[in-house]
Amino acid sequence: MAKNITATIKQFFSIKNLLLILLLFALAGGTFETLNYLWKEKEQSVRTDLKEYQKTVLENESELLSAQLVNYVVRGKELARARIFRLAMDGLKSAKKKEVRKAQEDFNNFVKVSGYSAGCLFEPDGNIFASTDVPEEIVGRGYKEAVLNTLHSRTPLFLPLRTKGNDLVADLFIPVYDAYATSTATPPSRVLMLEVPMTAMLRTFLGSERTFKYESSIHLIQKNGKASEEATFNYPNILKLQTMKVSFEGVNEVLFGERANLSQDKKVYSSARFIPVVNWWVMIETATAVPNRIISIYQQESIIFASLLLAAMIFFVLTVRFIASTRKYHRKSSRLEEKIPTLQKELSLLRIINNSLPEPVTLKKSEDGAFIHVNKSFTDFTGLKQTEALNLTDNQVFDHHEAETLSHGDQMVTMSNSPYSEELVMTRGSSKSTIQVTFVPCTVDEENDAILTVYRDVTSEKSVSERGIEVRQQVINALIRAVESVPFLDGHTSLMRKLALEIAETLLLSDADCATVEAAAILSQVGKTFVPREIMEKEGKLTPEEIKETQRYIEHTCKILEGVEFDLPITQTIWQMQENLDGSGYPNKLEGRSISTLARILGVTNTFSALVQKRSYRKANTARQAVDILQSMADVKYDSTVIEALGAVIETKSGKAILQESQVEI
Repeated sequence: MAKNITATIKQFFSIKNLLLILLLFALAGGTFETLNYLWKEKEQSVRTDLKEYQKTVLENESELLSAQLVNYVVRGKELARARIFRLAMDGLKSAKKKEVRKAQEDFNNFVKVSGYSAGCLFEPDGNIFASTDVPEEIVGRGYKEAVLNTLHSRTPLFLPLRTKGNDLVADLFIPVYDAYATSTATPPSRVLMLEVPMTAMLRTFLGSERTFKYESSIHLIQKNGKASEEATFNYPNILKLQTMKVSFEGVNEVLFGERANLSQDKKVYSSARFIPVVNWWVMIETATAVPNRIISIYQQESIIFASLLLAAMIFFVLTVRFIASTRKYHRKSSRLEEKIPTLQKELSLLRIINNSLPEPVTLKKSEDGAFIHVNKSFTDFTGLKQTEALNLTDNQVFDHHEAETLSHGDQMVTMSNSPYSEELVMTRGSSKSTIQVTFVPCTVDEENDAILTVYRDVTSEKSVSERGIEVRQQVINALIRAVESVPFLDGHTSLMRKLALEIAETLLLSDADCATVEAAAILSQVGKTFVPREIMEKEGKLTPEEIKETQRYIEHTCKILEGVEFDLPITQTIWQMQENLDGSGYPNKLEGRSISTLARILGVTNTFSALVQKRSYRKANTARQAVDILQSMADVKYDSTVIEALGAVIETKSGKAILQESQVEI
């Protein structure tokens, strides 16, 4: 009996069984650790989801509020800019009572129709010029500082929310310019204060019927001096401003985090976004108990699932403990033995292909740039043996300039983890070659730990390309010389090109647009060589047929350029340069936005260049006279923005130099 018990104990505590017990303990411990990890991940996931949700809500709500505020600003600016409004306000200065009464009625109507509850027009010194409310009430609010700030900044200004009866309103100050002012460079003549009704907008924003994920609540706080006020509902459904226990003074941002709520009575997760134009904070709060409850439910469910899974795993281990280990390793070894001949053959083929490539190829470490493989073409290219090249770097194989260029390519690949190409001029003896070097990130031991470099000689291709560009430029130069020989066009193209480029740069257009408008200006007059000379030299008034013939120069120009391949929309720009905003231009009678900005620039500079040149029937205009003539057709035929840019250009040092070079008087 004792022997049987001893044998049973020895059998139970055999090495295999001890290992199995250790495995079971490991499974239990692993399950426990996995649960802890999953719980932490879930907690992090819930908080991350809550953070992203609050961020999304804040962005959406802030953008919604900002859009509504901007709408009020836009309407206010449109009202202030309206010529009829400014003319009506001038009527308030009339000595006739009837006209003053009519102007006051117009002022009241303009304010109400625009969606504002009240309005007031201030003089620059802060005195009231006109008002829809009792002036004594307005004076008591102390608006003088806001008036002065608006005059100084020339931008709209919002004051903090204030209570008016049972409503909340905000005062919007907008600069008003004289009725005959042509630009905002003129100081504002008055300041318009518009009382913006905020109750409906904020009631919708803070409405109790709105529901948010995670039982979150949204709040609106405004900075009023050093104090902070929250817009809240008062019974039954009236909005009021309530001074807060916490202050937002000096706070630049409120990031997502755990803190006390605004009422200071419980812990919440909160974040806020600032709307600077009105000094408002939009805050969202979520009680910490809500995500904690979600995490607690997940923990209970995961414990049940883990218990079932652990039981299944133990059963599986006890069932297949021996069979799984022996058969698995046997199958793996058999498969590897079968693949070895195939892999050896593939490796041999890769070596043959690599050494047969005509382009030099290297594989180097990303960390230190040492070569770990080079092909035969590379050894022929550098004059090194394959064994000599290994473990060398670019600095040891190439000269300083070439090595710097190759190092730059390595850096670009390392930073972007994507292929990169660069051209490199290499000197070997007395000959120079243009080499296109392609860098490709590769993985040897770790991800992207090596760089594959391919060198391709593109000297012949580049030479052919450069010769083609040179021939094309010579053709273009010949066309320009032919244009400059046409009567009335001497210097016209040059002046157009320089002014068009200056205007494009003044309007902050892209490099591609600047290049397009310059090239289009150079080529725009080529078609005039096909207009009969007797028409171009005619001193009297042209007949309708002759005018139609001269207008065909655009068609001639584009036909000449039809076979030339440009990477930029040069031909399209020339085709539209004689179109007018009102549709009176040619050849297609385009209107408004159908005409590109670049074509508008060419149209203005073309007309300007013609105006400042002498004709048989008139003397040459000065530059400023030409701009005034164009200004008289602003937004009718020509773009006012382009004309203003031209006016600014001719007043600059570079603009005056261009005019002086073209012998044009300022």
